Amino acid sequence: MSSLSHNGASLAYRFTPGAGPLLVFLPGYMSDMTGSKAEALSDWARARGQAFLRLDYSGCGASSGEFLDGSIGRWTDDVLALVNHVWPVGKVLLVGSSMGGWIALLAGRALKGRLAGLVGVAAAPDFTVWGLKLGEAERRQLEAQGFFTRPSDYGEPYRYSRTLIDDARTHLLLDGQIGITAPVRLLHGQRDDAVPWRLSLDIAARLQSDEVQVRLIKDGDHRLSREADIAALIATVEELL
Repeated sequence: MSSLSHNGASLAYRFTPGAGPLLVFLPGYMSDMTGSKAEALSDWARARGQAFLRLDYSGCGASSGEFLDGSIGRWTDDVLALVNHVWPVGKVLLVGSSMGGWIALLAGRALKGRLAGLVGVAAAPDFTVWGLKLGEAERRQLEAQGFFTRPSDYGEPYRYSRTLIDDARTHLLLDGQIGITAPVRLLHGQRDDAVPWRLSLDIAARLQSDEVQVRLIKDGDHRLSREADIAALIATVEELL
């Protein structure tokens, strides 16, 4: 594992050199680069000789920093810093899972002509707007300590900070056109209980690119990490490469 000092944090990452475009995996909220999709893509890229980058955002996984200082803008900046560090020129293919899909869309827009393509897996742009309807107890918690918590099906409770919520307002994507012209594929399980699958249709409608496909997996859940789901993800990445 390597690290890059950036914006007051040490960003942990794993880079596998190889042929371009650089394939980059962006994990979801409170997730890290050791998840099943990241591991599977890493193995596949290594076997194929494909350049591959996986990473932990600041305050997440093996990266230093305080999680509650993190935000959509900061984590997008982390991604761009690492991409430019390991792959300063050349094309980039981004794969983003859940919140990582939001960050992939923002980073892809920033990469402009360097973006070779983008794959969203239950992409969740603007989740702070449609997914964080606060109850009265949560509002009091946010006021008192600067964050509130919610139970998670995947481990420790989710923590949502005022920093995250306030910053996210400046990075919303679903209120206009998304300035990406590269090919995009959006995979979404129709049994996703965290991110509505119709959101992928909304993203597709807002992308400038005409080369956009939404692929719905009828029995797929939010994680899309079953063997068949991962095979579908790899096939999608291979198609874009």
